[in-house]
Amino acid sequence: MPVALITGCSSGFGEAMALAFAAGGYQVVATMRRPDSAPDSLKALAAARPDDVVLAALDVTDADMRKAVVDGVLARFGRLDLLINNAGVGARGSFEDTPDDQWRMMFETNLFGPLDLIRLALPVMRAQGAGRVINITSVAAFLKTPFMAAYCASKHGFDTATAALDIETRSFGVRVVSVVPGPFKTALPQKSLDRAASAPYAAIAEVFNRNFDGLEAHAPDDVTPVVEAAMAAATDCDPQLRYPAGTGPVKILPPILQALAPLQGIGLHLTGQS
Repeated sequence: MPVALITGCSSGFGEAMALAFAAGGYQVVATMRRPDSAPDSLKALAAARPDDVVLAALDVTDADMRKAVVDGVLARFGRLDLLINNAGVGARGSFEDTPDDQWRMMFETNLFGPLDLIRLALPVMRAQGAGRVINITSVAAFLKTPFMAAYCASKHGFDTATAALDIETRSFGVRVVSVVPGPFKTALPQKSLDRAASAPYAAIAEVFNRNFDGLEAHAPDDVTPVVEAAMAAATDCDPQLRYPAGTGPVKILPPILQALAPLQGIGLHLTGQS
């Protein structure tokens, strides 16, 4: 059976993908910060299939834990066929109000930690002559959304690195591809590292947050499109570079910019013209 290591499985996309890949014939190591708080669905699956499904602790920003979880996969199953980098964190806040340490945390979680997991997995996959890495990025990788600069930048970097890695690794039988979700209802907003707006940005941020909250409230609950995209990304013989999931009706940016347009008079110039 092929072996999959999936990060960020405490809820949302990660939980759904762990269940789907286990049902699809994979042995699955589903990771999260606190396995004791794993969703009931994964606890029940691990109890029912202890030889095939493992819940493991992983904070993707911790180098020792990254190495330990990959070593644990190899000790338990002897191979690693699929790595899905799903764990991530969001944040809202103006560029000026977001300190360096929050930018670093965003990049450690959304970019550097996942890239190091790939670095740990590649020698194994090369030796096998085959492997697949799926990076869960975001439609935000292609948007320049106000008050989300750090998040968009980290996801853009992840998308770009994915494209470069795929070219480097395909001669070894290893493919590195992206699944690009649009808006879905997940736990990401509740865990977002948001910053309160300082006085110069307060009025603009209030309008942005009100409209963005409204958009998130109407996002779909069913994450099946993401799961299906991940399954296709894992199993297609000649995979695409990017697998969009729920991005067709994405209308995040235009409504936000339209909502902000009345504030041009207080210093926001959407067209770049003064």
